[in-house]
Amino acid sequence: MNELGLVGGVVLAPAFLPDAEVAKCSTYREIVRVSWANRRSKAMTRQTLAEMIGCYASHVSDYLQADDKPSRRDLPAKCLNAWAATVGNWGVQQWLNRQSKLTIMEEVIAQRAA
Repeated sequence: MNELGLVGGVVLAPAFLPDAEVAKCSTYREIVRVSWANRRSKAMTRQTLAEMIGCYASHVSDYLQADDKPSRRDLPAKCLNAWAATVGNWGVQQWLNRQSKLTIMEEVIAQRAA
């Protein structure tokens, strides 16, 4: 894993989710929930997540609801990097890469750059 050095310790960079986990997701909202389920800190609350990514807690609740009603909000693109840093994985970005049909080489290059 990549480590980011800090005074007094290190912060682990976001990890990649297993391909099988990402491939099981058929919708954006589903991968958001999978990314959250695979968060690095299982003790993290939705309230803390909201604070860390700069969103309202009620919006985060919408992102993570399983019912997928059309009235539910989706995780906005502007929050993706903060989401990955906070939950500790690149799951949502991996799913988006698959949806855009990036080649394996392009994905490898993206993984190395991360």
